[in-house]
Amino acid sequence: MTGLEQLHEMDERLHVFLDVWREARGSEIVPMRKSFSPVAVPALLSNIYIYRFDAAIGDYVCDLAGEQVNDAYGRSIKGDTLLQIVGVDDHPVITSRWNRILGVPCIHYGMTGERMSRRPLQTAERLLLPFASSPGQRDTIIGVGLYGERRSLPDHPPLMPSAIVQIPCADFS
Repeated sequence: MTGLEQLHEMDERLHVFLDVWREARGSEIVPMRKSFSPVAVPALLSNIYIYRFDAAIGDYVCDLAGEQVNDAYGRSIKGDTLLQIVGVDDHPVITSRWNRILGVPCIHYGMTGERMSRRPLQTAERLLLPFASSPGQRDTIIGVGLYGERRSLPDHPPLMPSAIVQIPCADFS
């Protein structure tokens, strides 16, 4: 199944979110952050998170996290770095993915069972999209996380690269 085919399989709420992002980008490959208002997707407000890459510290910082996102991590994550949120084990994998989201730039989609900051396994379906804070300055990622009930499983598997797809924005009209 191709990446675009996988997007067809995603939750309908994520399609709505993707459509709002696409509208905000207009003729650009990546929209300006100020062109997108999370309020445009009110049903997803509690599931939205926004991270900004802070070059001074070399990590992503959470600027916004909705209630469902905070619940998935078991605490408020606003203001924390990605390293503080996901931990040392998962930070390199996630940073690599996110750097590609901004660098290529890409649409990132995945659905998987995973651990969240060493919490019990749960299901997560995510769509992450790149933004620019100013022309040519891609430094922001906005995402939506749809989390399933936590299951009480004893082990904590690693994040699996095969569980995600990244589609270059240039290939997505």
